[in-house]
Amino acid sequence: RQLSRNIRMLQIERDSWLLWNRARDTLNNTRQDLPEVIPGSSDRFIVEHHLLNNPQLRMAKAVQGWLQTTKLDERYQTDLKMAMTKLEPKRIYWEKTCHFLKSSYNANIPNPYITCLDFDAAHKQKRRLCDTDEQEENDLLQIVFSLLRVGEYSKAKNLCKSTGYHWLAALLSANELYHDENYYCSEANDIVYPVEGNQKRIQWIESMFELCMDMRLKLYERAIYGLLCGRIEALIPVCKTYADYLWAYTSCYIEQEIHHILVYAHQNELNDVDKHRVLSNDELGNHQLKMTTIFDEILADCPAHIRDEALLPFNQIEKYLILANYDRLFDSILSFLHTNESNGSLLRFSTHICLFLYEQNHSENFNQKNFIEILTTYIGHLIELEFKDLVCYYISKLPLNNQSTLMATFLDTLANRQDKEHYLKQGFTYKIDIDTSLLKLAANQQREQTFDKNNTDEIISTNLKNLNENDHKQLEALKLLTTFLSTQTLDALRFANRICRYFLNDAKYEGIRIALSYFPHDIDIHTIEANNRQQSEDDLREFKAFGAYIAAIEAIQRWSEMHQKQQQQQDNTSSVVRDDQAYLPIVIKACYGVFDYAQGWLLDTTNIHQSLPDNESRQIEMSILRHKCIPMLACNLFRIFDLIKEDQETFRLIVFLSDNRKQQLYSLFSKETLNSVLSLTEHAAERCLDRQQQQQQTDDTTAISYFL
Repeated sequence: RQLSRNIRMLQIERDSWLLWNRARDTLNNTRQDLPEVIPGSSDRFIVEHHLLNNPQLRMAKAVQGWLQTTKLDERYQTDLKMAMTKLEPKRIYWEKTCHFLKSSYNANIPNPYITCLDFDAAHKQKRRLCDTDEQEENDLLQIVFSLLRVGEYSKAKNLCKSTGYHWLAALLSANELYHDENYYCSEANDIVYPVEGNQKRIQWIESMFELCMDMRLKLYERAIYGLLCGRIEALIPVCKTYADYLWAYTSCYIEQEIHHILVYAHQNELNDVDKHRVLSNDELGNHQLKMTTIFDEILADCPAHIRDEALLPFNQIEKYLILANYDRLFDSILSFLHTNESNGSLLRFSTHICLFLYEQNHSENFNQKNFIEILTTYIGHLIELEFKDLVCYYISKLPLNNQSTLMATFLDTLANRQDKEHYLKQGFTYKIDIDTSLLKLAANQQREQTFDKNNTDEIISTNLKNLNENDHKQLEALKLLTTFLSTQTLDALRFANRICRYFLNDAKYEGIRIALSYFPHDIDIHTIEANNRQQSEDDLREFKAFGAYIAAIEAIQRWSEMHQKQQQQQDNTSSVVRDDQAYLPIVIKACYGVFDYAQGWLLDTTNIHQSLPDNESRQIEMSILRHKCIPMLACNLFRIFDLIKEDQETFRLIVFLSDNRKQQLYSLFSKETLNSVLSLTEHAAERCLDRQQQQQQTDDTTAISYFL
């Protein structure tokens, strides 16, 4: 069942494309080389000239041709062939009726049937044929109408001739437009062409208009006459689907328009009686159709099931394409999208129709926001179905200011960096603004994080924390920025600083190391593009500040490993102690690289960032990190000095932290942290006093010994 439904949807989509193709070709490729009409020579040329200035009539003929083509599917052709097979081998002679007439002629039997075999005997005598003959004639009329429904006028006429209904074939021919080619041949041409069509078509239409509503005629006979003269009331009873209704109304509109064109073209050729009758005949104008109101009339007069069919999404879209009402077209498509009535075929067709209209400069006829929403929905559908190779093409069809947002969203759905790099290169091919897309991708990776100034749970911790999935996404975005950004290195640097602040707040030092590795180790103001150098001074200082802090953390971690190894190998400490002591200056230098950072660690020296929208939050974050990280680093260094009893270094650090010329870094310490530092300093002072006392005792003992 699902397969059958999918096939049906594909057929409907195909038919809708046929409509668009016919409508576009009809409106754009009208014949322009028509000869001037010679009076009294060609109704066909009169109508064709009128078509040049009547786009509604051209559209109606395109719609009629489309409805005839789509009706003639495989199933319809099979049914027609089977029905025609029953009729073609024999001619319809009304055999049963004829036999009854012969047998009842001398028997004085009451006769309810016709008494002569004229083709219009039933109509004139108000009698009927025998049941079998009646059924055969009904079958023939139904097949003829079915052929007319799909535009097969020639086949219908041939069928009528082959079955003996020459009068019906003549009626079908009477609808053809009059044309005498001999008027348009050169004088040197010796060939005499036959005259085509019906020169008295105006009067003939009047007769057919009355005849098609004669209820004594058969249903399909009236429908055939109604089709030929454009009387919709005669056609409606045989319409079974919405497509039949639309075809009937469109065909009648065309016939009515042609009739009025010819009436006004030939009004000077009519005698006074005919002119008065034709021009004042209200009956012909009672139900004058207009292309703009056909759809409303269908909904007003049709049964409920036809109305439901008319309101289906594809039929509504086709309606607005026919009316060239593109604003309503876009509104209806969005309505289907919002009410979840869309499917793959509908969304695909709708999107490409919108693309055609947008690229053919019809954008003044619809709301561009609707176009963007429809195309964005389709791109999302492609991403969902993992048709990734198509995404960049459709993104490139969006207005420039919308491309980058959707490209960033698409990149965010890709699982690995190789895919992102591949589609970024594809984006370059389609001339998508990759720089802005990458910056928006980076912005999408930002997460809300609380920078808690009072958080001292890890005040002296240098333990590593694992990076989560979101952290890796941010680092991937940074890698893409540093790889694919054409000139905006400063933007990549600012994004790196932002995520480094987050990593430092969470003590995720590995994330900072990775972020730093994406830039040259010797990056300076001359590395930044020339037009951004003046704006990059504070950003460079911030970036290098993270590098200095990571260097200090790594030095402390390395020293801690050495110290733990020393504790585990108490029996052979000589070499370990030498490594421990030898590495201590490196630790001290790295930590002082943070404490004595030029003009202050994580402090701006210019006012450049004050004009940026995120300046306030950035300043708060840097202030919190200063209050958090510098005390943590100092406490770790104090602990090291305490463990190896480097009391002089303890005092030197205390003096440095309280130096007015060094921003008085002790002011960043919380009360608890200061107490911890003072406690460690107290231990160092006690050790110094103990050593001083021991040295004094040693000196006294030496003096006594010398005296003795």
